[in-house]
Amino acid sequence: MNFEYIDTLIKNCELAKNIKPNREFEFNNLSDLDNIPIAIYIIEEIAGNIEETFSKLKEYKNKKERNCPKLNNASSTLYVGSSTTGLKKRIKEHIGDGSKSTYSLQLKHWFKGNYKITIKVYDDEISREIIQIIEDNLSYQLKPAFGKQGSNNR
Repeated sequence: MNFEYIDTLIKNCELAKNIKPNREFEFNNLSDLDNIPIAIYIIEEIAGNIEETFSKLKEYKNKKERNCPKLNNASSTLYVGSSTTGLKKRIKEHIGDGSKSTYSLQLKHWFKGNYKITIKVYDDEISREIIQIIEDNLSYQLKPAFGKQGSNNR
């Protein structure tokens, strides 16, 4: 049996443990996201009722007007995600200004509270695999209310 995949995964996990973002900031407007190629983002509810928020997305999702993320459990962390190709587009989708067919929070269509989006910017040369491991670790720690758990395409 060949263990190349497992060996690479272990190596990438060790690398991911030591990688820190170059910059971290709170999103204010879309122009903040210009020229950011690789980032992880955390969307959090501020001073809301997490059970009510969870129920509201569940209700909205059942209407099937737009594709919404998987439901997990109520949490003040709404979503943890990453982008290695189009952060600005991805955040627009979560806000609700993107495609109906993309799985995202679609916030403006159902959410009435306050939220913040924290952006963690990483070096351009970090691989998708390592960013995914860092995102998975953050998701494991923060236990977001919405979104799939675990790595993409694995």
